[in-house]
Formats: sequence, structure tokens, C-alpha cells
Amino acid sequence: MPKESYYRKLFFISAIWNWGVTLTFAVGYRVVFPLFGMELPVYPVFFLMFLGLCFVFGIGYYWVSTDLTHNRGIVKMGIIGKLLVFAGLLWAGISGQINFIFVGAGIVDLVFATLFIGFLKN
Repeated sequence: MPKESYYRKLFFISAIWNWGVTLTFAVGYRVVFPLFGMELPVYPVFFLMFLGLCFVFGIGYYWVSTDLTHNRGIVKMGIIGKLLVFAGLLWAGISGQINFIFVGAGIVDLVFATLFIGFLKN
């Protein structure tokens, strides 16, 4: 598969990942959290704002998928954001704040960040 096609698909899949995760939690966090033995957020507005920003990042990844040459700044922001999500979820999992299964989502973001770095180096 040519590199351009690969990277277009990569960023499109990343957009879908962000949208899927954010919509799942925005609509279903009241069900998902208790299923994993977690308390609901005391102030859900902050959690929902975080999800909103994750959704917006997904829009950015979609834009990158449609124009690989003019959206490199979005890719750089995405790398930072995905590394922060990975670090935050890993820390929260280790410290017992979240069910460790959620660290898996952070690992997905770590993989995306690594692939994004590869895109910038090419």
C-alpha cells in the first residue's frame, strides 16, 4: 500500500477511534463506570468537556486524512494529546483510580502517537 494511502487510512481510523470512544462514554458512562466498579464523576461537566475535546481532536484527525500536507500542526497536537492520555490512564490505573482495563485505551493512543511520529518523520 502506498504511504499516502496508508497515512490517510491511519488518520481516518484514528478519527473513528476518537469519535467512537467519546460517544460511547458521553452516552453510556453512567452504565460503563459501575460495570467496572468505578464511581460516577462527582462533577460530570469536566468529564464531558474532556470528551468533547477528544471528539474535536477526532475532527482534526479526519482533516489530516483528507489533506496530509497542510495539517501537520494537528498531527503534532495529536501526538501530545495521545501521549498525555496514555500517561494519565496509566497513572490512574496504577494508582487504583480506574479499572486497569481502561489502560488498554491508553495503549491504543500510545500506538497512534507512535505511528503519528512516523508520519512526521516521512
